[in-house]
Amino acid sequence: MEWKGLNQREELRKKSRKLLAREIELRIWLEAHMTFTGAYGCITEAGEGRSLLLKLGKIHSGSRKFICLEFKTEAMPAGIHEALWLQWQYRQPPVERIRELPLQKLGLEYTHHTDVLGDGSSFHVEKHMELLRTVKVLEEAALLRTRNADPSLSEKLRRQADKLLLLAARSGDMQLVKEAEMVYRQLEA
Repeated sequence: MEWKGLNQREELRKKSRKLLAREIELRIWLEAHMTFTGAYGCITEAGEGRSLLLKLGKIHSGSRKFICLEFKTEAMPAGIHEALWLQWQYRQPPVERIRELPLQKLGLEYTHHTDVLGDGSSFHVEKHMELLRTVKVLEEAALLRTRNADPSLSEKLRRQADKLLLLAARSGDMQLVKEAEMVYRQLEA
């Protein structure tokens, strides 16, 4: 998921780093056939019933933020089925009033056609998923280093750096190369 800090009045002016929203939260309600398995790039709390509350922090004008959410779905008959209900809420400076956006419904299309298994995924999505996974792996590595030397630590770091480097080689994206180099440097530390 990606969102951007965009202030329409500032589009015409020189971009500044004005705070557009803070205490951004995304509430997610899951349908019965959906199970939440993990999140990258945000703090997740369990809500009432089958709901989640994602705390996403703040956003400045012109900046972009990304999170990755993983779900497991049960088998369903072919067709489009409702999966998630989403609602955004945030505080809007300078008056600090709480804004709540309308509820959105997301559905999934289930199919019996196996040709879709061969379809490639979006590079943009794959890139940001790996970047978010890298942050999580580095946080785990820092935590493990403070406790004691774990032999699997260097393997986790190397595996993540290799994934980034392979994705960079396929795409030519230099941001991924820089991230891979940074993870490889963590191996030397």
